[in-house]
Amino acid sequence: MSCRAAITAVLEHLSDAQIHGLAAACLAAHMPPASLTGVVAGATPGARQAVAELLSAWRETPALTGAGVALALQTGLAARAAAAGRRSRPVWTGPQAVGEQRLTASTIHGLLTAATERVLLVSYAAYTLKQVADDLTAAVERGCVVDVVFETSQDGSGYDGPATPFGAVAGIRRWRWPGDQRPAPAALHAKLLVIDGRRALIGSANLTNRALSDNLEAGLLVRDPDVAASLEEHVRALMRAGTFVRSEAQ
Repeated sequence: MSCRAAITAVLEHLSDAQIHGLAAACLAAHMPPASLTGVVAGATPGARQAVAELLSAWRETPALTGAGVALALQTGLAARAAAAGRRSRPVWTGPQAVGEQRLTASTIHGLLTAATERVLLVSYAAYTLKQVADDLTAAVERGCVVDVVFETSQDGSGYDGPATPFGAVAGIRRWRWPGDQRPAPAALHAKLLVIDGRRALIGSANLTNRALSDNLEAGLLVRDPDVAASLEEHVRALMRAGTFVRSEAQ
């Protein structure tokens, strides 16, 4: 096995603390130490095997220094941590949806309270929920640009939601998809929240009490800035093209 493959296996099987310990042991070694496997004593068989294979590959690569192995491990660990920070997470409403990061309402709250620059909110059915209204008001007061795109009864065939959701929230910019600019009976059915172009929530839940407390709803918390920015840019492009227009009710 090559050193590259062996290091990859170590990163797959060892915890952060174990990799830190292994890197420290390698850094202090001038040659492959037989005691290297002792660093992960008590670990899983897969972890011990990965370290043993790294030791074997290192011995077969005389030009490789302990500092080089340590640097490779530290670099790989940093890349792993960065990837974990960008990984999407499931978000739920409904039966057995437990845990702060898995509840739709708490995820929306967490995203809105973290906004520092801009908020983009798109929903089909939207009702003035107090917690969301308070969070949007606070975002405006912090200086965030808040854009909301909602379906309307005048544009959406069969839509019977409130005429002006979050009407008491001052400072937000409202957008609509005019009925005469869409094929009948198309609906503005997307549910999307993007924060600062870096984090996003997409899923099935509307902004209703039922969707955030009772229904079985599934969503995805997007923590990859590239994906979040792409989602926001598509909506912004619709605004620039005139597909979405500013609502008269501001």
